[in-house]
Amino acid sequence: MTLIVLAAHACEAAANDTEWRPLDPENAAVMQLEDGPVIIEFNAVFAPDTVAQFKRLVRAGFYDGQGFYRVIDGFVAQGGDGSDMGVANEEPTIKGEFERAWSDDIAFESVQKPDLFAPETGFIDGFPSARDLANGRVWLTHCPGTVAMARLDDADSSSTDFYIVIGQAPRYLDRNLSIFGRVVWGMDVVQRIRRGPSSSGGMIADPDKRSVIGSVTIASDLPEDERLSILVVDTNSEQFKRTLDSRRNRSADFFVSKPPPVLDVCQVPNQGRIE
Repeated sequence: MTLIVLAAHACEAAANDTEWRPLDPENAAVMQLEDGPVIIEFNAVFAPDTVAQFKRLVRAGFYDGQGFYRVIDGFVAQGGDGSDMGVANEEPTIKGEFERAWSDDIAFESVQKPDLFAPETGFIDGFPSARDLANGRVWLTHCPGTVAMARLDDADSSSTDFYIVIGQAPRYLDRNLSIFGRVVWGMDVVQRIRRGPSSSGGMIADPDKRSVIGSVTIASDLPEDERLSILVVDTNSEQFKRTLDSRRNRSADFFVSKPPPVLDVCQVPNQGRIE
């Protein structure tokens, strides 16, 4: 099965397109599922310890052959070795990285204020985010494609298991779990992960019925001849600002009743493209 990897540099034509930026292959992983590859971009600015542990586990082959054991339609797909369900392993736990202090050097492209769950939402380098300037805090939000570490009740109990948001945005989880990445390519593949029965809370007891993770590889670790260039939306660009304005103020003749000028940060398309 062909792997798709991020090249360090985009082609010359794409470099002139200010709405797109190339991903750093050291800051991304390729997860090979049964129906194709899924590419995840990391965010070490908000979750440095979580990203470091996930990358270490990836390079150790920890996730290869593991399955998605808890998959709730319209919610999340959770995979790993079951540590979130109390299965013991020898991996260290990670202190919760739920939010960080606001800094004026953070490039924050505002989307909406106020928001139902935060004083203001926006994008930080492609990641849907929220901030509370009165309290000097900023955090990443749970939108479709968000990747975060699962945990037990203890805030600092994350270890190995992760989940991908596959349904409606569970924003009530914001600032309660460590978001460390987002899917930038392959959400159609993610959506084909096999669901668990609602009667068991999405749990798939039989390993043979789970969607299996074939492999996970840090993009920069793959041979160059297996790499393709993937670009993601540059949310700091003027073009992206215009996109937000047009989605916030919908003026198409289609609308009989004009929507109010509000915009949900989780309703802004933000997937990558292959060059």
